[in-house]
Amino acid sequence: MRDPHVEAVYFTVGSADDISYENPEPLVFSHHLGEFSLEDGGLKVTPAEHFCSGHEASQAIEGFLRSWEIETDLKRNLGMIRFSYSHADVIDRDPPPPGEPQVIYAEGIAALTIGASASCHLVARRYPSPPECFSATESAQHAYRRWVGYRSGREPLQAMAYFILTLLERQAGTRAEACALFKVDRAVLNLIGDLCSERGSALTARKAKATDFEELSHIEADWLERAVKRLIFRLGEHASGYPLEQITLESVEHF
Repeated sequence: MRDPHVEAVYFTVGSADDISYENPEPLVFSHHLGEFSLEDGGLKVTPAEHFCSGHEASQAIEGFLRSWEIETDLKRNLGMIRFSYSHADVIDRDPPPPGEPQVIYAEGIAALTIGASASCHLVARRYPSPPECFSATESAQHAYRRWVGYRSGREPLQAMAYFILTLLERQAGTRAEACALFKVDRAVLNLIGDLCSERGSALTARKAKATDFEELSHIEADWLERAVKRLIFRLGEHASGYPLEQITLESVEHF
């Protein structure tokens, strides 16, 4: 093969063990990366650019797919959709002389493994929409991984939330600058800081206390997790260049 060219890249589509899809409608759209067709548990991408190998093409597309996975986890359910590179159709744009067949082959095979445990099973009838205003930057992925660690029971809610709060603050400079850069009401960041620092048991509190420890109430814990997810999403929104709306105490409750 003298001039290999990727005509299409294929990804296996899966989900966590407690989530399945029941006859979802195909999802077809165009993007600056190419043309996407999601159906029957597989994603086909016709790249907009020239690539010499399936591995090269998949690397160019995987950042967008990662953003798709993370946005869906934050807005819907953890493990809702996962993409894994399967193979690519590669042709020779400088084929052999007439009489000899042009070489077309499928390059690369990968396995998909997703693990999860839950007490109920979710059946989805639609594929999640692709991201329009979320980019899975390094900071967004750092925050996301800490949230997944909390969801997996590997660390307390307050420790995870405080890490994400400080991530925003250090990226901007100060808490006030974080409010301005990421368009978040100061009351939101202050409340996150208070709940992380002033609540918790002897095992989960960030600070030792002279008086009795006070656990988060169910309402406070629910709000704190919603606020964390909203801030992770804001990191991706900010990186995408999408116009930002102010995050308020009220808007957190509806995320």
